[in-house]
Amino acid sequence: MPYRITAGNWTAKTRGLWVAAIGFGAVSNLLVLTGPIFMLQVYDRVLTGRSTATLFVLFALVAFLYAMMAGVDTARAQVLSRVGGRARHELEQRVFDAALRARLRDPPDPRASLAMQDLDMVQRVLGSSVAQSLLDLPWTAAFLVLLYFVHPLLGWLAVAGGVTLALMAVSGHLQQRRQLSDARYKGSAADHLQAAIEHEGGDRVAALTPDVFDRWRQYRHEALSALLRTSDRSVRSTSLARTFRLFLQSASLALGAWLVLNNQLSPGLMVGASILLGRALAPVEQLAAHWGTLHVAFTGWRRLDAFLRATGAPIEPTLGEVGGSLNVRGLIVVPQGRREAVLRLNGFAVPPGTALGVIGSGGAGKSLFARVLAGSVPPSAGTLRLGEVPLARVPSKRIGYLPQRFTLLPGTLAEAISRHDPDATPEKVEAAARLAGVHSAILALPDGYRTSTEPEAAHLPGGMMQRIGLARAYYNDPALVILDEPSANLDADGISAFNAAVRALKARGAVVVVTALRPTSVAECDDLLVIDNGVQTGFGPREIILREMVRNHMAVVSTGSGRGG
Repeated sequence: MPYRITAGNWTAKTRGLWVAAIGFGAVSNLLVLTGPIFMLQVYDRVLTGRSTATLFVLFALVAFLYAMMAGVDTARAQVLSRVGGRARHELEQRVFDAALRARLRDPPDPRASLAMQDLDMVQRVLGSSVAQSLLDLPWTAAFLVLLYFVHPLLGWLAVAGGVTLALMAVSGHLQQRRQLSDARYKGSAADHLQAAIEHEGGDRVAALTPDVFDRWRQYRHEALSALLRTSDRSVRSTSLARTFRLFLQSASLALGAWLVLNNQLSPGLMVGASILLGRALAPVEQLAAHWGTLHVAFTGWRRLDAFLRATGAPIEPTLGEVGGSLNVRGLIVVPQGRREAVLRLNGFAVPPGTALGVIGSGGAGKSLFARVLAGSVPPSAGTLRLGEVPLARVPSKRIGYLPQRFTLLPGTLAEAISRHDPDATPEKVEAAARLAGVHSAILALPDGYRTSTEPEAAHLPGGMMQRIGLARAYYNDPALVILDEPSANLDADGISAFNAAVRALKARGAVVVVTALRPTSVAECDDLLVIDNGVQTGFGPREIILREMVRNHMAVVSTGSGRGG
């Protein structure tokens, strides 16, 4: 189901914050008239009437109104900051989930690496003065109309000045866009080259040559030069916009003085109109100075919107207990951008309390099938169910998964085993570790289960790391346990503990799926699924499937021997 970022996705509380920000902006912009009205009263009442009492009263009222303006502006800035924070809070989980799913596609969606950065940029702009300037733009039009009513010439001067500032902003942005594009391109080329050099591999030493290093420095130098040119243009545009606005205020004052000399305007309105013009064009100047930032945020918002619509909303997990047979029907996996399927399974059912072994040659599609079951690769077609519940809606806590390449997230060993479950108890963690046969080895560490996963985990033996991964898959009695090449790095004792764990999981009623190259990994499996080149070629009881495979192998050998004779 497509997902689109709209105001309707925000909660009523967020919309309430927007209403508050707009309301505070309206009060703040009305209070801007304090200065011009005060000037008008001073020139037209105080000076002509020579009343000190009137001056004191007016000044006290002005001081109160300016204090109120400061409070209102502060409140509006705080509200907009919370609008940005709440928008980020409400979207970041969905963005994080979409980015994870997009990276698992084949090929990965390149927008996934930018999604969280785009969200952060939108949040920063919503909480900045740029957002306030955008909210003030309607009041700019209102002030221009007010200036026109003061005198048409003042109104037209303000309109001409506003249009000029807008044109300066657009011109500055067009000039900076090319430099920014060059800077991003060269910076990306330098980062790509650096990542290739730092990548572990046989070419790493060969890459450390003066020529490669000079190429990297050239990319970095060109990117820096483009950034400096962009910065120079930005500073120049900002300075010109500010200077031009100040010039317009002086021009307004000069025009007002000419109108006063011709008895078409009062001295109070002359000064007030100059102040009002400066305030009317302030948002335009602010947007002109930060046009690049606003453009980046808007581009990020549109890219984020398109990215979330492309990935769709995550499927909500079902509530209540989940369990039963694993049913697979007509499973087809077609990578994005390709036409042919890389995995085709006709279908089968695995009852609860049963272990399924998935066998086949290297690259046959066993690990891909495990990833489909674990939810990291979406199927293109077919049905996957656990009991009566679609597998995509089974809560992640009810699925245990050991990938072929196992890594530990930052934290402690206890947190790694419990998958950072906030409700984890030492008893649950220890039970999973005992089932994996790693409890004694963890207690032998200086900090036991509190051992940090980094950097200490880098020095743990491979067999112990594999058992910790198995403990994580066993944690909290999952209904479906998926183990991809679980016997890798295990010695004889580890394999014995693994087989005992599979028996215990079956006794609890779990469905266990084991992918394997080694026969010892499927010793406790009841059924076998044979995959050859991504296609299901066999399924049935373990003894029957193994007997048929041996018979087929002998037939091939006999045929080969007969031809040789």
